[in-house]
Amino acid sequence: MNVTSNRRRVLKSAVFAACSLALLAIAGPVQAAEPGVAEKSIKIGVLGSLTGPLAVFGTGNLAGATMAFEEANAAGGINGRKIEWVSLDDESSPPKGIAAYKKLIDQEQVFAVFGPAASAVGQALVPTFKQSKTPTFISVFSTPAVTEPPIPVVFRTGPMNDRQQGTAIANYVVDHLKAKKIALIRQSDEYGKRGGESVSARLTERKIGLVADENFNIADTDFTAQLSRINQAAPDVLIVYGYPNPSAIITRQAKQLGLKATVMGANSAGSRKYPEIVGEAAAGTQNIVTLKVLPEGDDPAAVKFRAAFEKRFPDLARQGRPDLGDVLGYGGAQVFIEGLKRTEAAPTQAGFIKALESLKGFETELTLPTTFSPTEREGNQAAKIVEIQSDLSRKLLPLVVRAEGETAK
Repeated sequence: MNVTSNRRRVLKSAVFAACSLALLAIAGPVQAAEPGVAEKSIKIGVLGSLTGPLAVFGTGNLAGATMAFEEANAAGGINGRKIEWVSLDDESSPPKGIAAYKKLIDQEQVFAVFGPAASAVGQALVPTFKQSKTPTFISVFSTPAVTEPPIPVVFRTGPMNDRQQGTAIANYVVDHLKAKKIALIRQSDEYGKRGGESVSARLTERKIGLVADENFNIADTDFTAQLSRINQAAPDVLIVYGYPNPSAIITRQAKQLGLKATVMGANSAGSRKYPEIVGEAAAGTQNIVTLKVLPEGDDPAAVKFRAAFEKRFPDLARQGRPDLGDVLGYGGAQVFIEGLKRTEAAPTQAGFIKALESLKGFETELTLPTTFSPTEREGNQAAKIVEIQSDLSRKLLPLVVRAEGETAK
């Protein structure tokens, strides 16, 4: 190639580039593609603890979301798009949860994240959430750290947060159980810390001091020392703020030590397996629970969901599921899908956030109603009470409990 030809080629390239820039200037800036949105699909990230001590909640979050997403796809998808999803395991580890969340956004480029499913992971993610533009929807964990104060991209429905839940429990044991002497034993992590502090603060507001206040670690199996001190205080009610397994062991050991108090548990211990794990000592114990119906119950909605779940996840069904986390995951995913349906034909993350903010009293068949707004990211602020019967079956009591200074209704 001679010099003259090369110069001509360079000149043509320069002219082409200049024309292209001129056309771009006339047309305006090019809009970047919205993350996770394709012509026929929308990509969602599911994050949760699929392994480790919190796996019962992470697998519930994933199983519930999977069922809801598959049902939406079978019905034609979301405004012509099928939901695709990628799931990552945080291994019940806050650092791994942060890494997984960032991977979903930066590498997988998802439209939104459904999860995580553990309070400790969620609390650790708060700085990341504050810098994120990716809508994040929580359906299982309950730390108030992610909603108080509100974070623009973060929504939660299903469980009450632990500040509200602790207040509601305190109100309930005073107003309905008529307790005068109340003891507390709480898990030492983010979950138990937040809930226990709220219980104590609300009782203090109501001029009732705790007669005993003890802590335990999630992996503990012997609570004799703490329960012996509690027993000496002779409480009317013992509030247990912890996860299912330690709560069950505490209840069993408390009865073995002769504790006469009514045992009142938090939402995460509201497992259908709880009576079986505890045994006959479970009779008469109560838990707050943020469900409309019990997964093992005979309500038509529960029967329908249970049959579908057992068919879809036979391995989990053999473990006595669906359980609390599965129902919260499914109900939360139904709310999430309703938000997607309310976005425009060309969905944007900002539009999805506005769509979620438009939900007012949105009902699912299994979980309590959801309401969001531009300033409210806590979708459910109510709960029910479940009581273990003498035959170790569970029964939902008719009342609804709420937080703040309200008394139970």
